[in-house]
Amino acid sequence: MKTCPSCRKRYEDESLVFCLDDGTRLVREGSDPNATLRVPAPGPTVASTRPTPPTAQSTLTSAPEQFQMPRPRGGDEVRGEPRRSGLPWVFAIVLVLGASGILIAWIVTRDRSDGTSGKLPGPTPRPTVAPSPSAEPTIERPREMFTMLNNISMDGTRITYYPRTSFELCQADCAANANCKGLTWIRPGAYNPGDPGMCYLMSAVTNRVPHACCISAVRN
Repeated sequence: MKTCPSCRKRYEDESLVFCLDDGTRLVREGSDPNATLRVPAPGPTVASTRPTPPTAQSTLTSAPEQFQMPRPRGGDEVRGEPRRSGLPWVFAIVLVLGASGILIAWIVTRDRSDGTSGKLPGPTPRPTVAPSPSAEPTIERPREMFTMLNNISMDGTRITYYPRTSFELCQADCAANANCKGLTWIRPGAYNPGDPGMCYLMSAVTNRVPHACCISAVRN
């Protein structure tokens, strides 16, 4: 057992040399701490007995070029390696060209059979759109057929009479009737507020009466 002469701490481990607390050299119990420590003299150095591997010596007695395989010249084949043939590539190219020719011929033949070869497409005809019906169709005023008389009311033989929103429509109705020789259109509200415009068609005109209520016309 070893003891620290400074702190008196005891250690049972014989392999310890210094105190773990203050670093003082440990001494064995019962020995003089002031005695001179004898260190054994170093013994003779033992030479290593590991054998040294022998140096490899070259056993070649001639130039390295003598042991290289000769390279083939030009188109010579290497012994043991067959030369690759280019026939599969040639066959593949011929097959592709033949298929392309057949496809082009089929397209040209189809165009000729349809009768569209060399012809440009004509303009697409526009669909005919029927005019949308309106409540009252717009009719051009037949001025050359009638003589207009403003603020005039006419008497005569009536064909018919009915509500009409404008003088032009009343005049168009008379122009479409071969028996109509004249017409009178009474303005809306001419006699009573809220009265609609009235159209009178006549087969004969006997008298003309000035009045602000009406517009008349006589067939020429």
